[in-house]
Amino acid sequence: MILVCGNFGYGCVRQGAAAKEAVLKLGWTPEVVDGRLDPTVWNRVVKQAVDSGVDGIIDVASDPNLMGDAMAAVKAKNVPFVMLAQTPKDGDVEGVTSWISPDAAKGGRDMAEWITKDSGGKAHVLLLDLPDYADIMVRNDTIAKQLAKDCKDCVVRRSTVSSQTVGTSLAPLVTSQLQQHADVDYVWSPDDSVADFVAQGIQQANRTADVKLMATSGTTPSSVGRLKAGTQAADLLTPDNYVGWLGADTLARIIDGQEVQKLWIVPQRLFTAANIDEAPKDMQKNGWNTEFSYKPEFEKLWSGK
Repeated sequence: MILVCGNFGYGCVRQGAAAKEAVLKLGWTPEVVDGRLDPTVWNRVVKQAVDSGVDGIIDVASDPNLMGDAMAAVKAKNVPFVMLAQTPKDGDVEGVTSWISPDAAKGGRDMAEWITKDSGGKAHVLLLDLPDYADIMVRNDTIAKQLAKDCKDCVVRRSTVSSQTVGTSLAPLVTSQLQQHADVDYVWSPDDSVADFVAQGIQQANRTADVKLMATSGTTPSSVGRLKAGTQAADLLTPDNYVGWLGADTLARIIDGQEVQKLWIVPQRLFTAANIDEAPKDMQKNGWNTEFSYKPEFEKLWSGK
């Protein structure tokens, strides 16, 4: 089973589709499940999969810490469980065999460094939190902490939005925050999948000309378009397709009885208006995809040649 956190975000959907493509290359039968951005759905479908005798699970960004009963069943039956787009931390539930993700803390430090330099050390930043997603919060917390340490004249404000209501509440929230705090000149979107709503909120506040939008994770056609048009300042990108293929390869190794790394850190790349012309030509359609050819190498490994 491939559990996609929700058929909403480009990053989650792209990683799930890539994992399915790779699993089919392995000759396996994949079942892709829409988690609907709902932890109760995540818990239910994982428990059902375990009870049905599933051979392995690839989880895309659905936090296992919110699936208590299901993860207890995963651990009890020793079902191989590969976690994508989230890194381990103290206090995590047991049952995850391997984690695959970019380094969220390093990404946060990199973004804080970029904000500091871009603003000349005087940024007023609005960070948007999505508490249902552990790596998002690690990244956001790191940005806030690093700016407090290295940018003494920077000001950070934070607002929280629920993933279940993001489509209706995020744009008005951004508009309200910008109207209340006229000094905010940088807005951090916690994921590209919600950056359109953030951009809408900035526009509705009539602040497009003086507020710099930043985002991360899964590239969207509109985020690339904004970078090229100069209406988005920065995007910290993850190679979603590579993550999906690496997830399938890791699951295959676990099922084969091989030892695997507990944590795989995948690369990221920061694109801004200054270097967006260096982006791969297919990035607007397929996202950032590591810029090296990995599929033939995986297939060669799987064939034993």
